[in-house]
Amino acid sequence: MTNSYDFKGVYTALITPMHDDGSIDHESLARLVRHLQSQRVKGFYVGGSTGEGFILDTVERQEVLETVVRAAEGKSTIIAHVGAIGTEASIELARHAERQGVDAMSAVVPFYYKTTVEQIKEHYIAIMAAVPLPMLIYHYPGATGVQLSMDFYEEMAQYPQCIGVKFTSLNLFEMQQIRARCGDRFLIFNGHDEVYAAGALTGADGAIGSTYNMMAPLFVQMYQEAEHGNWSSLSELQGEANEVIANMVSFDVIPYEKYICYAQGIIRSYRARQPLKQLTEVETAAIRTFYEKSAVLKVSAYQV
Repeated sequence: MTNSYDFKGVYTALITPMHDDGSIDHESLARLVRHLQSQRVKGFYVGGSTGEGFILDTVERQEVLETVVRAAEGKSTIIAHVGAIGTEASIELARHAERQGVDAMSAVVPFYYKTTVEQIKEHYIAIMAAVPLPMLIYHYPGATGVQLSMDFYEEMAQYPQCIGVKFTSLNLFEMQQIRARCGDRFLIFNGHDEVYAAGALTGADGAIGSTYNMMAPLFVQMYQEAEHGNWSSLSELQGEANEVIANMVSFDVIPYEKYICYAQGIIRSYRARQPLKQLTEVETAAIRTFYEKSAVLKVSAYQV
């Protein structure tokens, strides 16, 4: 049986680098993986929202995962996001992930079609029945419009294969209630980077975040401070992170993160796939000016 505690830590929700023509830049992706390994993240969450997973086709999602697995060389924990609107599509992605030898799978709740909580539970059970990998629920109500119940979490926690939740919500009362209802074996990963310190205080076992693509060392340090109960230091570090995040949200998250990784010398293009925002020259100049003044971002630059 999987020991869920082995999964605790800080994971980067990877971006998917692309060439200027919109095709996937696998070389830059592999370099990003190795760069983040040098910055001591626990592992990678592949093909999720930050990775533009729902804008990629099935083959592209599979190829991205294959690139990450090869680049990681067995040195990092890899969680493959296999979520899709349809259950069979998720199972297809999960079976591919299992063949790649990943450590766990994750799936966002089915969205667009109005499904009941019971149907969502059946969706997860079907994926787990098809593939024996540990499952991490992906809760992101701001994107999916789906709100899960406490009974749902408590019922899912009864399945040993279901090890926890990627909790991308600002509702920390709900996070605390999941901990109270599901116990310590059911892991909670903070998903909104701007409230990591509060999430850790509430009981999060780690974090899966998109801004770790561009400032992983800061969040690795924050995780260590939380593990040692150094809450005042953690609060100060959260303030440093939020200075960057406040600048980021005045643009758009994924294009911004890609541009910073481009400025750091990690990836070769900051192109995001349509319909995501395409940054203008004025916007990239403003982001570059902020980057040049940010010690947090500069320290994470690629070292040749």
